[in-house]
Amino acid sequence: MEKTLELIFTKSDGTKKTLSIAEPRDDIKLADAQEAAAKIIAANVLTSGGETLVDFAEARIKTVTINVLA
Repeated sequence: MEKTLELIFTKSDGTKKTLSIAEPRDDIKLADAQEAAAKIIAANVLTSGGETLVDFAEARIKTVTINVLA
């Protein structure tokens, strides 16, 4: 089973951007994600389509189960 933390941001044009982080800690909480997102926004180092990230919208854990067919 693969886990991915997805941080969803609102861009300056109002659209959304998802930042995916592979293999997050098992004990991650919303407060941890909010703190990380705030640092990313404050650093202003990521853009998407020429638009800046201006607000944190949500965080979610995506879990994928892969079954190899034999």
